[in-house]
Amino acid sequence: MKLAAAILVTLVAVSEGSRVLMVLSLGSPSHKNILTPLAESLARRGHKVTVASLHASSPNASRSYTDLAATGAWESVKKVTGEFDVFKMRQANGGKDVNSQVMKKVLHHLPEYCEAFLRDPGLKTAWASRPDLILLPAFMNECGLAFVHKFKAPFIYVTTSGLTPWTADLVGSPENPAYVPNQYLSYGDHMTLWERTVNTLVRLASPYLRKHLVLNKLDGVVQRVLGDPTVSLAELEKNVSMVMVNSHYSLGHPRPLMPNVVEVGAMHCRPARPLQDKVLRDFLDSSPVPVVLFSLGSTIRSEQMPARVRDALVAAFRRLPYRVVWKWEGAPLTNLPDNVMTRAWLSQQDVLGHNNVRAFVTHGGLLSLQEAVYHNVPVVGMPLMSDQHLNVRQAVTLGLGRELTVDSLTEDDVYEAITSVVGDSSFQHRVEQRSRLLRDQETSPLDRAVYWSEHVLRYGGAQHLRSVAADMPLHQYLLVDVAAVLLVVVAAAMAVVWCALRAATRCLVRGSKPLARKLLVAVRTHAKIQ
Repeated sequence: MKLAAAILVTLVAVSEGSRVLMVLSLGSPSHKNILTPLAESLARRGHKVTVASLHASSPNASRSYTDLAATGAWESVKKVTGEFDVFKMRQANGGKDVNSQVMKKVLHHLPEYCEAFLRDPGLKTAWASRPDLILLPAFMNECGLAFVHKFKAPFIYVTTSGLTPWTADLVGSPENPAYVPNQYLSYGDHMTLWERTVNTLVRLASPYLRKHLVLNKLDGVVQRVLGDPTVSLAELEKNVSMVMVNSHYSLGHPRPLMPNVVEVGAMHCRPARPLQDKVLRDFLDSSPVPVVLFSLGSTIRSEQMPARVRDALVAAFRRLPYRVVWKWEGAPLTNLPDNVMTRAWLSQQDVLGHNNVRAFVTHGGLLSLQEAVYHNVPVVGMPLMSDQHLNVRQAVTLGLGRELTVDSLTEDDVYEAITSVVGDSSFQHRVEQRSRLLRDQETSPLDRAVYWSEHVLRYGGAQHLRSVAADMPLHQYLLVDVAAVLLVVVAAAMAVVWCALRAATRCLVRGSKPLARKLLVAVRTHAKIQ
């Protein structure tokens, strides 16, 4: 009766609207863009949603949720990272990939980022009342677990990329390194022996490295802010109710998932709307030729490009028999050709969804690639950092576009890549095929995310979906103990058989000695007669 009453109270609370808190303690605006559609959908269903992050939403955006921005914490982050000029970092790093450089810097300063975020005055109202559900990204945002500990609320992890190894471990989701490539390696699902070896080592090591480099470092910060020396983030996150993964097999590799792991890849994608920018809309509507969109996302600014890269792009755009829409945030370019229009900001999905847009030159961010496929637009990838190299390589493997290398970029490279993607209909055909797969789902990713969020709310968590595999020690999960038992049994059986054969052989030898003597006498007697 008590259980039934508790469920009834929970159901009534959900029907009347629950308090949902989304916490993004670190990351770019694009990471927030993953959760924004879910926040709006839950708010429309009557829930009181609060989004706490480093970045304030656009003042012109119509919001149905409460938006809290830790602006002071963001200033602290910028003091360390600067304006995050990826091109300068690449130049300082000898043109090499800057991922390790960025990761070292972030990991080194992660505790101070976390403390600045948790103490930011902009989040005061987030600490004021207990939420019924908390959602937070699963990597570099573990600082948000402070709210989970404070309010003892059920929580959901949302991965901004694929399912990370440690998150899979938390829910007991199988991740066989024989055919599930680690998302930080450039491998497909058909790996060589060497690749499987490396993949296995990375798979086993990454959860332990993350615990040492992230969780252990943040424990002290959260303990200090909450005034509770018992806080353990590693223990806290074991209570995760569910993991929502920003992925889908149509753009990756099929893999087994537990019931509490739900793919919601492209849940931010939506049908294109009429462009509010009339000049831009007329530029697209009136185009007698295909249109190409160029954008480096929400964090990397086109104006930061070296003059060499910028000039190569301008020269290539001038030669193109197409129109180009360029997301350019800097001062107006003086040598821009007439077929190019720049905008400091644009509604990317509305542009991609326009009928005349036939190619997308992109940095290769996961959200941008999902939008491109959703809107049937082939891509030309120009990856610069993070997971962009892997995303673009996957797009090329699937035949959705071409890749450019920024360090050796030339005018001819840009021209050839864009014209081939636009002119070769096979790219368009493969993108349309993947788009159909992405859209052909029993329920939309956003509806799925809403349903499972409310499912966790209804039952105060989702322990009923949790596999016992999540709590098994590694030797038990891998059946090492069973293998040891079987090995002992086989060894014992072999020992018994060996002993039996040895005893039988000895008996035969003893029994054959009299017979051997008789044969020897007979032989000698026969020899004498002869």
